[in-house]
Amino acid sequence: MTPTYQVTLVNLAADARSAAVAWDKIERPGVSDEEMRRLLENFCAIDAVENAAADPEIRVQVRRESYLIRSGQGKLVLYDVLNRDLPGRSLAVAEVMAELDGSAIAARTVPPMVPAEAGLADEEPAVSPPAARLNPRRVIALAVAACVLGGAHFWWRIPSGAEETPAALQRMDAAEAARVRATLAGVYMTGTQPGEHGIVLTDTEEVRLFELRAVDAPLVIHAAGEWGHVGPALNLATDQPGGLIRIPDPETLIYCGETYKRIR
Repeated sequence: MTPTYQVTLVNLAADARSAAVAWDKIERPGVSDEEMRRLLENFCAIDAVENAAADPEIRVQVRRESYLIRSGQGKLVLYDVLNRDLPGRSLAVAEVMAELDGSAIAARTVPPMVPAEAGLADEEPAVSPPAARLNPRRVIALAVAACVLGGAHFWWRIPSGAEETPAALQRMDAAEAARVRATLAGVYMTGTQPGEHGIVLTDTEEVRLFELRAVDAPLVIHAAGEWGHVGPALNLATDQPGGLIRIPDPETLIYCGETYKRIR
């Protein structure tokens, strides 16, 4: 029997064709197998920059299992919510559907050996099974997780080339900060290829720092920001090791020695 899925779309349109950070969660109970596949296909096709800026996800409950799905560069990254110690796995749509409908689990289950004839006088002695081997997909997933963590660590250790620290920030009052946030809210990037970095400024105090990945979902770090000045220059102090984001003009950010240009 084909299962139905309880789906929650986060920062996504109802058909998962587009993403935006301002959108509310959409609950879709009783999604059919065909509808689920269509949602995943649409999710894969979202523009990489739009995906990184909105940080969307699909949450799925089926049977007694819960999954979280992200997308990146035409692939899906599947996380088992009930086993948070396991890294996400980068899979194609068909592979994710096999995990959701249970067919992948069934295929991984080896049935016990049954003798062809009962009552044999001389049975072959039992042979101990070979030592368990790591699932190749699990090894790859662990390697990907290690690379993601290593990449983030390397990114934030890039020297900024400046000695300014958040302690030097002259903080704005609430009304002025709100006006600045509204004016500068947008997506800024160093480029649009895998490995490039981006910053999303919102009209709240939240800041998103992300890195586009070649295969996996974008690496996204959520940070808090506080607006102010260092001397006459407008700056945004973050709670990340990179420290201050400098704003030389409304279309440009400078962070960790990299220049980001507004793209939307």
